[in-house]
Amino acid sequence: MSISSAALVNGQKISVLGDNLQKNVAEKATILYQKSFEGVSPNCIRTSDAGNKWFLMRAAYGQEKKAEEILMQMEGVENAYVPQWYKKRTFAGKTKNVLVSIIPNNLFVRSKESVLAKLVGREPLSFLHFSYQPHKDEFGRPIGTGRTPVVIPDRQMDSFRRWVDADAEDKIFRQTSFIFKENDLVRVTEGVFEGLVGHIVRLKGQTRVGVNIDGIGFISTAYIPKNCIEKIENG
Repeated sequence: MSISSAALVNGQKISVLGDNLQKNVAEKATILYQKSFEGVSPNCIRTSDAGNKWFLMRAAYGQEKKAEEILMQMEGVENAYVPQWYKKRTFAGKTKNVLVSIIPNNLFVRSKESVLAKLVGREPLSFLHFSYQPHKDEFGRPIGTGRTPVVIPDRQMDSFRRWVDADAEDKIFRQTSFIFKENDLVRVTEGVFEGLVGHIVRLKGQTRVGVNIDGIGFISTAYIPKNCIEKIENG
């Protein structure tokens, strides 16, 4: 299988699958499309403003860490998170591992929409905005402005953070969605991915657990032994 690029998380190699993923694993994984999210997801669902939620936010070029620092000082903001990993960069002929954002110019913020709406687009966060998705009725007609902020479900966010923190080789990330053959949810019960919830997938000839992160794309663990996976109830 060809690999379009590679990176390191906690010093470990991370595979980023390219266009050949569909060709090589379609029979086993049933990938039906590879459209880039580009910061929005048509499959996310608008929720009420009750309680804090994880919002996908977009900052000006290279300003996501600055936004994270400012937001963590703001009243009404529970958390701000910029997932990062190490990638090889060449400077003056020398190659070194540099810590960079996994999803450049994006960050996740846990708060209420009403709180964030008063902060974004104005000082000191004039460079920060919501990431939006289409908001339409069952007939495809726009509801309100026709768009709504992208909200990441708590379970997805928890699994994503576990994936980022896991010190393991051959984790997979790609900025396209994945269609699973089986709908059963499973939880990893042992190892560096313990607690991660997703679906069983077969990639590179191995059993793994994969998760679609709304608005972001697809992540997969490294190889997981079957005795380290338990089925859980959907919901």
